[in-house]
Amino acid sequence: MEKIRKAFGKIVSGVNYVGLAACFVMVFVVAIDVILRKVTGAKLSIKGSNEFSAYFLVVICLLAIPTFQIKKGHIWVNMFVDMFPPRMRTIWMAVIHVIELVVCALFTYGAVLKLQNFMSTGTTTDVLNMPKWPFALVCLIGFVELTILILMDTIQLFMDIKSAPKAAQPEELAEKAE
Repeated sequence: MEKIRKAFGKIVSGVNYVGLAACFVMVFVVAIDVILRKVTGAKLSIKGSNEFSAYFLVVICLLAIPTFQIKKGHIWVNMFVDMFPPRMRTIWMAVIHVIELVVCALFTYGAVLKLQNFMSTGTTTDVLNMPKWPFALVCLIGFVELTILILMDTIQLFMDIKSAPKAAQPEELAEKAE
């Protein structure tokens, strides 16, 4: 499973360069817009720069989230989770991963529906009249990547549960105490 995850991680990291390029372009557009507004006293600005930034921020975020999943970017309340015995901790993490997997699968399904809707209706953005379907496609790619990664992590956690040491039974503890 680790080899498959590592290979898929390379694909996710490669796709993340699209998000990095979007970030690079967005920074320049926003910087030029702010400079124009400051120099001209808000008389001159780039039309639709706020809308452009908002849509590119979606691209950046949805392509970066799977990258964080590759790097085990979960945020846990360590004080709570680390108090569990190792086997229970693994079970708890597996339950959380199953919930995440279901939610991500629903997001992926929603992204498919949105992509179909935007492509069939020809929906465009309000100011710049950019078609919305490319952004829905990026969302779909990000959600598919994340769903696959969480699926792999969930499978790995269930494999870890089988191999984790079992907790000592009360009888065993009583024997050790004697």
